[in-house]
Amino acid sequence: MNHLTRALSALLLISGAALASAQVADFKQGEVLVKFRSQSRAGLIENLAIRAKKVGTISRLDVQQLKLPSGMSTMDAVNYYRGLSSVEYAEPNYIKHLTYIPNDPRYTGNQQWGQKKIDCEGAWGITKGKGTVIVAVIDTGIDLNHEDLKNKLVPGYDFSDNDSDPTFDGDHGVHCAGIVGADTDNGKGVAGTGFNCKIMPLKIFPNATASASANAMIYAADHGAKVISMSYISYGESITEKNAVNYAWNKGLVLLAGAGNDNTDTLGYPNAYPNVISVGSTNTSDQKSGFSNWGADHVDVAAPGEDIMSTLPGGYGNATGTSMACPMAAGVVGLLWSVAAPGTTNTEIREALESTCDPVVGANNFVAFGRVNAFKAVKKLDASAVVIPSPPTSIDPWMGNDPSGGVNDVQVSDGNTYLIRSQSDALGQVAGIEVNLAYGGTVTSGLRSAELIVEANAVSGASNQVFFWNYNTNRYQLMKSLALRPTGANRQVAKLTTNLTPFVSGGALKVAFRAILPKRSLRGLAPSAFDFTINYIQLETRENSN
Repeated sequence: MNHLTRALSALLLISGAALASAQVADFKQGEVLVKFRSQSRAGLIENLAIRAKKVGTISRLDVQQLKLPSGMSTMDAVNYYRGLSSVEYAEPNYIKHLTYIPNDPRYTGNQQWGQKKIDCEGAWGITKGKGTVIVAVIDTGIDLNHEDLKNKLVPGYDFSDNDSDPTFDGDHGVHCAGIVGADTDNGKGVAGTGFNCKIMPLKIFPNATASASANAMIYAADHGAKVISMSYISYGESITEKNAVNYAWNKGLVLLAGAGNDNTDTLGYPNAYPNVISVGSTNTSDQKSGFSNWGADHVDVAAPGEDIMSTLPGGYGNATGTSMACPMAAGVVGLLWSVAAPGTTNTEIREALESTCDPVVGANNFVAFGRVNAFKAVKKLDASAVVIPSPPTSIDPWMGNDPSGGVNDVQVSDGNTYLIRSQSDALGQVAGIEVNLAYGGTVTSGLRSAELIVEANAVSGASNQVFFWNYNTNRYQLMKSLALRPTGANRQVAKLTTNLTPFVSGGALKVAFRAILPKRSLRGLAPSAFDFTINYIQLETRENSN
């Protein structure tokens, strides 16, 4: 009996009952998860009263995993704890099921249609991923000696047996790990979507519960992972697991989970938690897979999930399910972290993945955004994209007196300047100019970044306000306020991460700069006039939306 056949046999035992009534929220009998309001006494009396024994703790969440005495039902215990004023919440320890529909193995390295469909080749042309980006795969464990995985691993953990050996117990996790990050361009086996990204194997099966899932997420967040891939589901919502999701999200991780294989719109977990990207499955024609769970209000993106070639213990083979779609998308997120600029947030990573999806064919209300496109997502977030300059074409006085100079004086950073003297205003002393720029890009929406660079000087205490003309509202919109110095090089950069569409018309933008020296409150003295000098103006954009 080969590995894939054993996995099928085990899966039938695990999920046979669930397939008969697919949306049953089953849980581990004889266990509950409880969070007490006060940690100083931590339920000593309450647990003793029913002879419940603490068998585990999720310390980051202050949650106890309790084993019940023989003869006490799980729901009786949940109701007991929920009735205590000392308890914040109590819930069953929901069991997790793998979202995996296996097929007969196909040992060939030329059937990875999924990576081609989402244009990984285009994405890999920009980035091949970084070894510093770690994708945690929470699943059945890993083949530590597989030729296509052994060089890609960082230390993991087994939360099913509570030891540091995440060796596989079933093929599922080995297959998912290979989709994320099999050793690529090594002349062997298959290519991993995340290319050079590393894999952290976190084993929760065969004893997979909400507590094991929560502990694995927290471990990933505390040990350097940037992405978590979770190809499992239950139909019971766990506060403990949700809090673990939020813990990882708040530490900057991006979490993804398979939407499930029951062709239902019933909410499943962890995929339906708000801070998890829920991944449905599509076929070679970009259509919804017949088995994939659906619902545009909670299934966020889709990815190829049918007949996906990847690693298996000792070899390679095909498998089908949202379990395959999830690591496919997770590998793309690894590429996004690899190419992103320092300071990029997980919110921005998620937005880049979701906003660049391709349409799914003919499935209404299946998915919120569409099927992921690795190339478009990476291109949008690429911090090293070519800078497109937009130089000034004309300059005019806006506020002030005695202007001198012209547009040539602000096109090059040199000793030539445009000057205007301030005038009295209700604000104090003000001086301003209007500048037209020739927009050098071809798109205006979805720009990763734009920087308006200006070199200017004014009297000490003055500030420079930067405005863009909004063609939708037909008025200036204040974008930034920057400090000015009286002399010396004073290059100011107004960084913009916004949609420029309202500010571009006919291939041009209009910007304005206003230097303000506020009125002094001391003895009602009005400020003296000053010279506002501008040496250089340039708009630079990084065009990544297509």
